[in-house]
Amino acid sequence: MPNAWKWKVVLLLGLILISAYLLVPTMFGFAEKREMAANDITSLPWYYSYFPDKGINLGLDLRGGIYMEFEVDDSNAVQNKVDLIISDLKRFFERNKVKFDSVTQDTKTNRIIITGLTKDGRSETISFVNEQFREMLNTILSKTNTSELTFAPSKGFLKRLHTLIVKQSLEKVRNRVDRYGVAEPSIQMLGSDRIAVELPGIKDPERAIGIIKQAGQLEFKIVDDSVPQAKLVQMIADVRKANKLPNDYSINTVDQINEHLKDKLPKDTIIAFETQYDPITKKLTGGVPYLLDRKALVTGEMLKNAQIDAQNNEPYVSLTFDAQGTQKFGEATEKNVGKRMAIMLDGTVMKAPVIREPILSGRAQITLGYGNFSDLRKEAEDLVLVLQEGALPARLVEATKTVVGPSLGADSIHKGIVATIAGAIIVFIFMLIYYKGSGLIANVALLINLFFILSALALFQATLTLPGIAGIVLTLGMAVDANVLIFERIREELRSGKGARAAVDSGYHNAMRTIIDANVTTLIAGLVLYQFGTGPIKGFAVTLIIGLSVSMYTACVCTRMVYDFFVTKFKMSKISI
Repeated sequence: MPNAWKWKVVLLLGLILISAYLLVPTMFGFAEKREMAANDITSLPWYYSYFPDKGINLGLDLRGGIYMEFEVDDSNAVQNKVDLIISDLKRFFERNKVKFDSVTQDTKTNRIIITGLTKDGRSETISFVNEQFREMLNTILSKTNTSELTFAPSKGFLKRLHTLIVKQSLEKVRNRVDRYGVAEPSIQMLGSDRIAVELPGIKDPERAIGIIKQAGQLEFKIVDDSVPQAKLVQMIADVRKANKLPNDYSINTVDQINEHLKDKLPKDTIIAFETQYDPITKKLTGGVPYLLDRKALVTGEMLKNAQIDAQNNEPYVSLTFDAQGTQKFGEATEKNVGKRMAIMLDGTVMKAPVIREPILSGRAQITLGYGNFSDLRKEAEDLVLVLQEGALPARLVEATKTVVGPSLGADSIHKGIVATIAGAIIVFIFMLIYYKGSGLIANVALLINLFFILSALALFQATLTLPGIAGIVLTLGMAVDANVLIFERIREELRSGKGARAAVDSGYHNAMRTIIDANVTTLIAGLVLYQFGTGPIKGFAVTLIIGLSVSMYTACVCTRMVYDFFVTKFKMSKISI
């Protein structure tokens, strides 16, 4: 036999052995057993260490889990950015002794309105803004009031900020999911303002959703006691009744309450609530309103560390600030001794303790109330995870959610396997009846094809989904189609009077162009689906691309090796086709 043929046989046998090696963890459930023995790896048999750690990854529809899409709401982020610009303006006025009456932000348009400027002060302010914020703000001059200046965020600035916020949100979500410990998550952008999150095999979906959605915006604000508590409660009740607002404490409801009361409250103040829950049923029982300064004195961006501590068998979150945070927290507590400081997380007041004395150590704590110790500790762990990763730059609004149970995933696997086997049997029978001995060769190549596809999925740690199984079936069909083209060409050559060797050579040569055309065009379609698809569509594309690549080898090379063997070794003059 020619040396080239021998090397092809060695390559095929080598690929089969490597494929078997890669599929052992999948076939014998190594990954599940490793997960169960995570705390005691030594309890596993010795041979586990000689095989790959993971087998084929199962997608959400096969393994069970949760699929979510979140919309990125950057309205608060824009307001916060404008707040920082206002702080810079005030420092500029103080440093340059520029006289002014007020610097306010229109929360609807995010415009900055400065009043009480002199002619020189107006000119200096415009120059400062043009120098520091030229690409961020557009100057709007008032024709009737020369002591007033208005600056509006530019469209380019808003677009760049939105893009940056979405990218940061995507990265924050990815970090949180990674720290949560979900195996093989899928997190990606959809369009310009949506994030798709796929968490297969997750056991506590609601907890994962809470960690992802929680903005983690930590703020410390001073409580304004200028409005008596009883009057504040009555004002809120009247607004709820007059505007038919729901009796809840969601972000939307609180925002509407603040909007309706903004003219009745002291300037630059907002209302926030400390929500109260039943310690046993965990149901919401009410909310205590607080009137707070709108601007935060210290934020979570100044955190150095967050960790869980316990006192009197009650877990709490201990906070440590960085140098800037320590200084600002010390100044804030020093200037407001005797007042209450609200500790806020995502717009909700956690606690509002009275400042007894200046706190210069740069430390604070968040208590979580009363209840079951393990539940409180889990809540503290989630809060620490969020705070350590940092706040989301924008609010995430849940757009869609799909939960797939493990039993449904197991049922999908069973049906997918049954469908694949049933289809394969029908194809095998047809090929044997119609192409006889050559059909048997094609069937063996088809089994090798399936073996290689599964091993490639294990090697590249690709995710197998239900549409992915459909992709495998499709590629098996295309592999058979390639053999059908070759066999029909060989038949034509035999009918024309050619010998076995010449018919095989001519059949493969003439059919190859058609096979390559069909596979390449389908491969391009698979690449497009993989690039722009998500979830199940991407799973289909992965198996399609791998299957097409493998089928070109098994259908064209492996079957040709068998023909070459019999024609060369046994000098066959007839072909069973």
